[in-house]
Amino acid sequence: MTRKAAWAGFSFCAALILAAAFRSENNLIFLLTAFGLAVIIFAALKNFRRHTILCFTAFAVGIAVNSYYTYHVYNRLVDLDGKKVNINGYVKDITQLDGKYDRVTVCGKINSLNAEISYVLPYGDIHYYDEISVTDTVNTIEDGVRFNSGSYNYSKSVFLQGGYGTGSYDLSGRSVNPVFRGVREYRDKLFEKIMTVCPKREGAFLGAMLCGDKSEMSSAMKTELYRSGLGHIFAVSGIHLVIAASLFGYIIGKIIKAKKAVFILTLAEIWGFAVFAGLSVSVVRAAVMMTLTRSGTFFGRKSDGLNSLGLSAVLLTFLKPYTAVSPSFILSFLAVAAIELVLISSDHENDKVEITMRLSASVLFMTAPASALLFGGISIMSLLTNLLLVPVCTMSLQLCFIVLFTGGTLVSTPLLIAAVLPVKFVLFCSDKLATLDFSYVFTSSSVITGIVIVSSVLMVLVCTRSKEIRKLLLCTCTVLAVWCASANIVRFIDDDYKLTILPDRKRTAYMLSRHGIAIIFDVGCKGRMDSALQHQMDKLGIREMPYAFISENGVITAAGYKDDLYLNPDTVFVCDDLTNNNDNGIVYLDHNNDADTGDIKVRSADGGFIVRFEDNDIFLGKGKVVINGEEVDISTETDVLEYDGKYLRRL
Repeated sequence: MTRKAAWAGFSFCAALILAAAFRSENNLIFLLTAFGLAVIIFAALKNFRRHTILCFTAFAVGIAVNSYYTYHVYNRLVDLDGKKVNINGYVKDITQLDGKYDRVTVCGKINSLNAEISYVLPYGDIHYYDEISVTDTVNTIEDGVRFNSGSYNYSKSVFLQGGYGTGSYDLSGRSVNPVFRGVREYRDKLFEKIMTVCPKREGAFLGAMLCGDKSEMSSAMKTELYRSGLGHIFAVSGIHLVIAASLFGYIIGKIIKAKKAVFILTLAEIWGFAVFAGLSVSVVRAAVMMTLTRSGTFFGRKSDGLNSLGLSAVLLTFLKPYTAVSPSFILSFLAVAAIELVLISSDHENDKVEITMRLSASVLFMTAPASALLFGGISIMSLLTNLLLVPVCTMSLQLCFIVLFTGGTLVSTPLLIAAVLPVKFVLFCSDKLATLDFSYVFTSSSVITGIVIVSSVLMVLVCTRSKEIRKLLLCTCTVLAVWCASANIVRFIDDDYKLTILPDRKRTAYMLSRHGIAIIFDVGCKGRMDSALQHQMDKLGIREMPYAFISENGVITAAGYKDDLYLNPDTVFVCDDLTNNNDNGIVYLDHNNDADTGDIKVRSADGGFIVRFEDNDIFLGKGKVVINGEEVDISTETDVLEYDGKYLRRL
């Protein structure tokens, strides 16, 4: 039996993904189902009995690990909801919110219980890895209207947060890890250097690629890069480590001839960069896998990619099993698995062009189901951008690594200027590719998601087995055409209007959509709900947003759309007469005239807008919705109402 670590690691990881995805509620059902399948396979397939025993054992261990963590860690921590607690530990991460407050993640102990808690603390002399004691009332992190904070932090094993600036803290003046602190502070200084030398967009892209800091990237820029298939390049991961290790190994190999010494120094460089990049899930996964792969050579044994991947999955998730549902972990894991499966089926006689095509296609189809389920869409353009634009990005990344290794000295400025040129070309291409109607397939419909899952499984088999490039290209183009056609058919068949309600305390944002076209209404939010609107657009598969209506401070809010929303409205109607008509697409809307948007008529009213379509009269106000004279109860969460020809109902 070969690749025992791969079989065990994949089974262990599958158990953790299922258990964490269903919040450990169906662990017993999953275990019994796995046992039943194991019995059937064991009896029916004699040649796979050892595989069956190993996989079931690993799966059972995964369920056990998740259950133990849930009942002995997660449940005990969420029981602290609403209580005032004291945590003693160290500062794991810092994000500056404004001049008055910082968001600080503290890793430590609460009554001997290990915990990570997110606090918003008054700005002070706080540094990475400072020993700190914080006292505050904590609350469970839950998904909000603007962002799914609960789900995001759940996968990072952060379940509690303090109030906004309500906590008190004490610093001991000691650093628990001066070396790591120095590395992280050096990263921040290098990031500042990049942003100072480079133009904002290019600098934000380079800073994200090298430092893992996406704070200077606007929401619109991130959405554009994801849709053009370049989202993975600015998230520090395996490709960055490979470039760093190769460059460092080449240089150090010229200086030192002892292979063991080169191995040890390269290993130190790999983990040094992992710390530099903030120890994100994707970069740690890559570091663990590269360590395992290179260690096999060091000890005189042949390394196996799938075994290394299986072992790294176990090491990354054993202590924090909820990491298994982290989108970065899942996509990174699947992408590497696809690459390894293709390489296993290839040999030295295979044509390089054929292998490259198979690798690019296999990564797309292996990750497509996860992308469809996690993000509600798939970038078809990634098939081309991985082949054409990622190599261009690596040119800039290699120049940035020289800047990193030279300590940001005077030589760094011309190197950064040179690194901007390839990035400028990549961003130009990204701008064009993301606007193509077929570049991004929305999977808001369960029918499309099902088609994607089934066809992706079949295409992974084709990519790993077929060695005929013409057959591969034909099958790939056919599947992608089916995805695009299905998405467009579903979009036009769905003839119902949908009204999405996004409450923000006493203010509210709305989106009226149909056939992938949306009109948005900002009633008193002043742009604060733009990111939430963009999130809902992605979920509903919105491709066009011709009009936007703003009730207050229209000129200021309209200017913010450029950074917050990927889709910019052609015309923005405002209720404040602060600008000339048709000034940059901004139009004043008074109480006496309708804004004609085709089948939908909109008029300004006190505290909101009156919207009329298909004999419906709807008032959209601050925390108030009236449909045909009947007020609709608005919850504190995102609400989506669907119009079926007679009335609006909740989905």
